[in-house]
Amino acid sequence: MHDDKVESLRIVTRGYEVASSGTISPSQFLRYFEHLRWRTISGSGKLPLRRFWPLGVVRSQVLEIHRPVSFDVEIEITMWLSRVGRTSMTFSHDMVRVTDGKLVGRSTATIVALDSKRRPSPIGEGARAYLLEREGIAAERLETEPPEDAWERAVDVRPSDHDLQQHVNHARYADFVEDTRWFCAQAGGYGPGEWDGPCGTLSIAYEQEARVGDGLVARTWRTPGRERSLDFALVKPGGVATRARLELARAALYESA
Repeated sequence: MHDDKVESLRIVTRGYEVASSGTISPSQFLRYFEHLRWRTISGSGKLPLRRFWPLGVVRSQVLEIHRPVSFDVEIEITMWLSRVGRTSMTFSHDMVRVTDGKLVGRSTATIVALDSKRRPSPIGEGARAYLLEREGIAAERLETEPPEDAWERAVDVRPSDHDLQQHVNHARYADFVEDTRWFCAQAGGYGPGEWDGPCGTLSIAYEQEARVGDGLVARTWRTPGRERSLDFALVKPGGVATRARLELARAALYESA
């Protein structure tokens, strides 16, 4: 009924996209979704939203992984505009396995419109005509500060981490989070428990841009009052660049994959 408001794309996962776990990593999921969003910029898709904002950066996003995916799996990604604010818009995404239609993952990303001087810019008139009410997921507000005893490591930002906008690409932060989780778990920084299992949900909020030479430090700790949940802060001399929360997947989801 609303095919004119839904972007869709089928792709086949490739072997070089598979992580050491044997499955597609959270950062690669985010890249798949970003690839579909680029259609709104190139003008090759159904949503000609590029006319309503000259430049945009990801402000926050959430990813839910419902089933593990390895290589040579055909998946279909759909995307729709789920919210329009004064200077931002939100895109929601679903990913299903083509062979059986089972849900693989979901994501929602909020994009802030910027002008030529990289300041928030009002969304142009007409964007709301493309809004679609459809079930999606919402990102958490991440406001916690690292405790004094948070485990930490230095992150060396490389030129290859930059994207076209000359800052660290949003998906690379998911790699920073996952790498930090692995190092911390190996060092026993989270205390008792299994903390290196597959990711179930990843929420990220981007506070400031990060670039080569920023001296980024990743801090992580167990989320207060929650089980199987970890918090992260990527900090540079000017303050927090990015906050994240990762919840480990429930074993039942992976057993039913």
